[in-house]
Amino acid sequence: MESMTDAQLAMLSQTGDRHAFTVLARRWERRLFHFLLRQLGDREEAQETCQEALLRAFLNIKALRRPQHFGTWLHRLALNIGRDRGRAQRRHDLRLVGLDAESVNELPAQGAGPHEDAERSDAAQRVRRMLARLPEHQRTAILLREVEGFTSEEISSITGVPAATVRSRVFYGLKALRRMLPEHGLAPAPAQGGTGL
Repeated sequence: MESMTDAQLAMLSQTGDRHAFTVLARRWERRLFHFLLRQLGDREEAQETCQEALLRAFLNIKALRRPQHFGTWLHRLALNIGRDRGRAQRRHDLRLVGLDAESVNELPAQGAGPHEDAERSDAAQRVRRMLARLPEHQRTAILLREVEGFTSEEISSITGVPAATVRSRVFYGLKALRRMLPEHGLAPAPAQGGTGL
């Protein structure tokens, strides 16, 4: 079963095959957890939301109309759970985690010493702080696009907003992040009169 596609596993799950769903859940659990960790900023909340999303997916797998989009559907379930719990209303200075040395450097860089690891960890902390300052809808769009690799259409399905709105949120979110780079020491300040882009 490990070599089966998500669509094949989802279709088997819809017939009541629990082992197929277990394989599918194992395939997506880590990725979903790291997305939620970056989004929610709390390891325990991310774990609880991830588990609840997987449970809801298991209980509602027959409602999945397009088995080939299981990952998109699972992310939408997780975001809805987070919103139901009121997490979407968190303050913008929420301490995001997940872009730290633990997740960014899952595999140690070849020949990287303690100095390089410390620099990478420091840069990851600065990126977390910048992301925390974005509006929640921009942060969500950027994480789904740039970190998770979903297309605008898939993000549209996850978030329930048109793909054009997703593209706009990514564009303006990235633009805001670029403006923050100099104050976080990640890029030189733009030249006078420049846009900084």
